[in-house]
Amino acid sequence: MNKVKGFLIKLNNMSPAAKASFWFVVSNVVLRGISFITTPIFTRLLDVSDYGISSVFVTWERVISIFATLSLTGGVYNVAMTKYEKDIDKVTSSMIGLSFTSSVIVYTCCILINFAFPQLFELNTSYLIFMWIQTFTNSVTSFWLMRKRFTYDYKKVIAYTFSNAILSPVVAIIAVKLATENKAYAKVIGSGLWGIIVGLAVLVLLVYKGKKLYDKEYWKYALKFNIPLLPHYLSQVILNSSDKLMLDFFVNATATGLYSIAHSITGVVSIITQSINSSLIPYTLQAIKQGTVKKLYNVVLGCSMLVAVVCEMIILFAREGILIFATEEYLDAVNFVAPLSFSVQVSFVTGLVGNIVFYYEKTKQMSAATMICAAANILLNYIGIKFFGMYSVGYATLITSFIHFFAYYYLAKKYEKNLDEIINLKVLLLIFAGFAILMIYGLIFQNNLIMKILLLAVIMILVIVFRNKIFNLFTTMKKKDVEATDE
Repeated sequence: MNKVKGFLIKLNNMSPAAKASFWFVVSNVVLRGISFITTPIFTRLLDVSDYGISSVFVTWERVISIFATLSLTGGVYNVAMTKYEKDIDKVTSSMIGLSFTSSVIVYTCCILINFAFPQLFELNTSYLIFMWIQTFTNSVTSFWLMRKRFTYDYKKVIAYTFSNAILSPVVAIIAVKLATENKAYAKVIGSGLWGIIVGLAVLVLLVYKGKKLYDKEYWKYALKFNIPLLPHYLSQVILNSSDKLMLDFFVNATATGLYSIAHSITGVVSIITQSINSSLIPYTLQAIKQGTVKKLYNVVLGCSMLVAVVCEMIILFAREGILIFATEEYLDAVNFVAPLSFSVQVSFVTGLVGNIVFYYEKTKQMSAATMICAAANILLNYIGIKFFGMYSVGYATLITSFIHFFAYYYLAKKYEKNLDEIINLKVLLLIFAGFAILMIYGLIFQNNLIMKILLLAVIMILVIVFRNKIFNLFTTMKKKDVEATDE
């Protein structure tokens, strides 16, 4: 209790920026946590096909919203809040007007296309109409949330995040339970209803403050800033979403449902990798700036092996994980888990390399690499589904993650002369090779609990033996001074 009390005192004495950052991280963790908790509920309320349809809806919304909202709630609004600080209310309302105009045009086109080619979206028009309302109101709420984050008004952000995290799944569960048919549509409406209500309330508030929905100067500024970035935003979404859309288009909604469950399970690892990567960003940038990159070698190597261990655990107990997240109806999803887990491992290292590229501000080159990977992923998905079946999509994702890694690696090597002192490519490839062997082991013995527990025991013994080195690794990461003492 004394430690808790001491922590709360420290938290209260933090600067507004630090305090806000802490609570924003907490809210994101809670939001993700509730999402994982509710997944097993929906997989038991919906059959595989309905779950797949709801996943397709979410995926299409991510793609269409890039053009429908012009991604105005991204970097352009952050810059605008600094550049036009004294007139930010008018800037906000005018960007809402631009977002509304764009969303009407884009979704009208989508609805007309859906009438002509209904097999493209695999969603009826009612889904697209609701998607438009949800996309627009969510963008309005995002403007409000970004403004609050910018002013460190974390209490209102936390209030919204927690209410949305709790009410959206609760309303969706009630809607699905009440629906006698078309349960996928019930889940979609239930999940988005609370967000729409909040978005409409925020819309009235922001437009009342800003007064103007159209301002030539601000519209021109926003379009000039953001339109060149749309290919980058789109390629990022395609890289993460094309699998589900192509499975739905070329196979069926059931295949998409299975893939979505596998994605949810491997998504657990993503929380860990993102946390580690976030911790390493300042450490990496300071080391490069101070010329002490040699200290990064063991940290990068150790973190890569740690993530590999966690990913292997996911592969070993994928079957048990699916039975926790879903029912036996979803067990075929186990065939997606291994390659997706491997791709998470590779993507983690890619993120570490990306931090180095980011330090040298080579964002255009990073965007080009992402777009190439998105195109490669679509091509590999098509070839894989056509000739090898739906499970090849997981391996297409894995191959794409390797392409992404090598693109970032050679880009970083071009600008960071001491890259070999940070990341030893040969050692890293050995780790990947070892992981591939363990992945095959997990696939062979996925139905043999004894063999899985045996490998788990070996891994745990190794962790215990090298516990001091692991502890020292994270101690080094916490040190403010990058120039830590050599071991």
